[in-house]
Amino acid sequence: MKSAHEPPKWALSLLEFFLRSDYSDEIQGDITEAFHWRVKEDGLFKAKFLFIFEVFRSLKPVNLKSFQHLSLNTMIFRNYIKIAFRTLLKRKSTSFINIFGLSIGVAAFTFIFLYTYQIFTFDAHHLNKDRTFLAYKERITPDGTQATYDTWMPLKDRLKEDYTQVEHSARYYTTDASIKKNNRYLEEPIVYTDPELFDIFTFPLVQGNSANMFPTKNSVVLTEELALKYFDSQNAVGQSLEIFLQEEDTTMRYQVSAVIKNHPVNASMQPSLIIPAESIPAYPELANNWSGSFLETYVLLRNSSDATKLEADFPNLVESIWNTETRDNTNFKLLPFDEVYDTFFGDTSNAWTLFTIGLGILLIAIINFMNLATAQATQRAKEIGLRKVLGAFQGQLRTQFITESFVMSLIATLIGLLIVTLTIDQFNQFFDVAVSLKQFSAVQLIGSFVLLVTILGMLSGSYPALYLSSIGAIEVLRKKLGMGGSSAFRNTLVVIQFAIALFLIASTIIVSRQINYMSSKNMGFESEGILLISASPRSFTDRESGLTRLITFKNELKNKSYVKSISSSRSVPTSWTRSFTFVTPNDWEGDPLRMRYTYVDANFFDIYDIPIKYGSNFLPDSEGDQRGSVILNEAAMNAFKFSPDEENIIILGREMRINVVGVVEDFHFETLQNEVAPTLIFHRVADNPAAHGLITIKMEMSDLGQRIEEIETMWNELGSTQEFTYSFMDDRVANLYEAESRYLGMVGLFSAISISIACLGLYGLTLFIIEKRRKEISIRKVLGAEINTILRLIFIDFTKWVAIAFIISVPFVVYFIGEWLKSYHYRISISWITFGATLFVVLGLVILTVGYQSLRAASANPIKYLKDE
Repeated sequence: MKSAHEPPKWALSLLEFFLRSDYSDEIQGDITEAFHWRVKEDGLFKAKFLFIFEVFRSLKPVNLKSFQHLSLNTMIFRNYIKIAFRTLLKRKSTSFINIFGLSIGVAAFTFIFLYTYQIFTFDAHHLNKDRTFLAYKERITPDGTQATYDTWMPLKDRLKEDYTQVEHSARYYTTDASIKKNNRYLEEPIVYTDPELFDIFTFPLVQGNSANMFPTKNSVVLTEELALKYFDSQNAVGQSLEIFLQEEDTTMRYQVSAVIKNHPVNASMQPSLIIPAESIPAYPELANNWSGSFLETYVLLRNSSDATKLEADFPNLVESIWNTETRDNTNFKLLPFDEVYDTFFGDTSNAWTLFTIGLGILLIAIINFMNLATAQATQRAKEIGLRKVLGAFQGQLRTQFITESFVMSLIATLIGLLIVTLTIDQFNQFFDVAVSLKQFSAVQLIGSFVLLVTILGMLSGSYPALYLSSIGAIEVLRKKLGMGGSSAFRNTLVVIQFAIALFLIASTIIVSRQINYMSSKNMGFESEGILLISASPRSFTDRESGLTRLITFKNELKNKSYVKSISSSRSVPTSWTRSFTFVTPNDWEGDPLRMRYTYVDANFFDIYDIPIKYGSNFLPDSEGDQRGSVILNEAAMNAFKFSPDEENIIILGREMRINVVGVVEDFHFETLQNEVAPTLIFHRVADNPAAHGLITIKMEMSDLGQRIEEIETMWNELGSTQEFTYSFMDDRVANLYEAESRYLGMVGLFSAISISIACLGLYGLTLFIIEKRRKEISIRKVLGAEINTILRLIFIDFTKWVAIAFIISVPFVVYFIGEWLKSYHYRISISWITFGATLFVVLGLVILTVGYQSLRAASANPIKYLKDE
C-alpha cells in the first residue's frame, strides 16, 4: 500500500534529467516503491536517506543520456560571443561610449567601496565587538549635560565584582614614554592596561602565551613594528627594554613577553607598547582612588542585551560610591563599541552618502548602456528580423543580447580595475587615506569581480534584450519600428541621470560653502606666523635640571632676531584642555557648574591676539603665579550670568574664592562643529614646571627651513628624552577640517565623474536622436525654418528632462544635506542661489554636449537627406 509521504522531488528531477528515457521509468518505479515500503517499516527519515542513496547509485555511465546537445549549446554560446565582439567593432563610437563610461564608473565605485569598506568594517576585527562597551559618564549641570569618557582607576574591579553580567573588564590609559636605544631616547606612545584587555579585544598573537600575556608586573607586549624597530627582529620575546616613564619621572626595565600583529588601519585602538597598569610605581595610591578620573574602562558583557539592565542599576552604583547628590547629577552609561567611530572619529552617514554616490555613478553608466542599446534598434532591426525569419526564437535573441552586455561589462570591469591598480597610490596620497586591494584574499577578489560583472551585465542588458528580441519581422518589413523602445521609459532613465547629477552638484556646492565658511571664519585668535613646540620638564630624566634647561632654551629663543614673542601654556587653540572642574559663582544657589579650565602665562592673550573684552589681562609673570585670579571667556560669563560692570567672584570646590579679573572674547579652540564652551583660564608663570607643556613662538616666517633647523639644534643640545616636535598654528587650524576637506574632495571628484559619464551618454543619445530626425530637420529647412528654430526643436526635450530632474532633486538635497549641516553648530543656510547655480551648470553642460551635433544637423545640406524621397 502506498504511504502518504512522497520521495524528494529534487531527487526525482535529477533522475529525469540524467537517465536515459528507456531506463528512467523502470528505475524510478523500483526505488519509489521501495521508498513507500521503507516509510512504513523504518520511518520517513531513513526512507528519504536510502532513496537519495539509490538515486545517486543509479547514475551509472550505462544509464545516462547522451549529452551531445550540450556541446551544441556550447557552440551556440561561442557564436554569441563572436557576434558580441563583432558588434563592438562594428559600432565603435557606441562601444567606446559604453565601455569608457562603464569602466570609469567601475573605477569610481571601486575606490568608493574600498574607502567606505574601511569605515563600515571599523574595528570589525575584534571578535567580541558586539558585546564590548566603553563605560562613560554624563555630568548633569545647570549649563547642560556633558558627556566625558574618563573614568576611575578602581571602576574596573568594582564592575566585575558587583555585576555578574560583566565577563571581563580592563583599564586603558595612553601616555608618552621614552625608550632607550643605543644611548638615545625615542619617544613612543605607551598603554597602561590589564591582562583582561586581551580577553576583550582581538589582538592576534605572533609570539608569546595568549593565556598569560603579562607573566610578571614588568612584562611588556609589543607590535611587530616595534619589535623590529628595537630588536631588528620580530623574535623579541625575552628581550629587555629600558623605558623612561615621563609622568612617573622614573626609568624602569621591562621584558618582552609577547609580540602581537600590527593593527589594521581602521582600528580605533592601536597600542604598540603595552604594559600592566599594576607595574607603575604610583599604582598603590591610585588603585582605590575615586577622586580622579583619567583613564578609559572597557567591559565585555556575557550578553549584549545586558547593557540596558546594567545602566538601569548604575544610579545605585554611583550612590554607593559617592552620595545621593552625585547620583542625581551623574548619568553612568555604556557606549556600544560599534558606536565608537561615530563618537570619536567621524560620521558613518558620510560614508553611506559616498557609497550611494558610487551606486549612482554605476547607475548612470548602466542607464547610458540601456539608452544607447535601445536607441540602436533601428540599426539592428534588419538583423533581428532576418534572424526571426530564419527561425531564431525570442529566447535565443535575448541570450545573444545579454551575452553582448556581459562581454561589454567584462571588458569595462577589467579596464576599471586596471585604472584602480594604476592610480590607487595617487588616490591615497591625494586624499591622505590608505585604501588597498591587498586587504582582500584572492578568492574574495575573484568572487567580487564575477559578482560585479554579473550584476552589470544583467542590469545593463536586461531591458535592451527584452526590447530588441521582441521586435517583429513584420514591423521591420513595414518600417514601422520606432526610435528604440518605449520613449517614456528611456526619457525616465535620462531624467534619473540628470536628477542624480543635479543632486551631486548641489551637494558639492553646499558642502564646499560650509567648509569654506568654517575655514575662513574668524576663529577669534591669530594663527599666522605662530610656531608651537611641545616641551616640559617631564621630557627629562632629571626634572629639576630639565626645568633649568628649558628656561635657558626659552631665553636663547627670545634673543633670536626672528622671534617676536614667546608664551607658555598647558593647551592652545586646536588642542584645548580636557580638564574639568566644578565651580559656582558667588552667592549661587543652584548646583555647581562643570567647566573646562587651563593654565596660561601672562603673554598668552597677546601672542594669540585674543582681545580682552572686559577687565584686564593678568599681571606680568614677574609678579609670580596669580592663583587668586581668573579670566573667563564670554561663554563662561554668560553661563555665570555675570554683569561685566561688577566685581565678580567664583568659588572652586567649597571655599576657594577667585577674582574674575577679565573676560576675553569667545575664540574657537575646536572645530566650528562645536559651540564655544565656557572656559576658565588661570595664570601660571611661564617657568611653572607642572602647569605648561607647550611653547608658542611668534616669529618671522622668512628663511623658515634654516630657522627651524637652528631651533632643533638648540633643542637637541638640551639632552631631552623627547624628540623635537613642532607644528604651525595655521596648519593645525587646517587640520581641524581635514575630514570635511577629504569628504568634500571625494564628493567633488565623484560628482565630476558622474556628470562626465552622464554627458558622455547624452552625447551618444544625441547622435541617435538627430539621426532619427534628419529628414524632419531637412524638410523644415526646405520649408524655410531658421537654424535657431531647429536648434530649439532639438533642445526642447533635453530642457524638459533637466527641468523635471531639477524638481525631483531639490527635495532630496534639502533633506539629506540639511541633515548633514545639522551636525555643525555654526553653519550656512541652504540658499536658492545654490540651486540656481546648479541648474545653470547642468544646462550649460547639456548645451555644450548637445550643441555641437545639433548645430551640425541644423546647418547640414537638406538635399543630402532628401535625395532618396
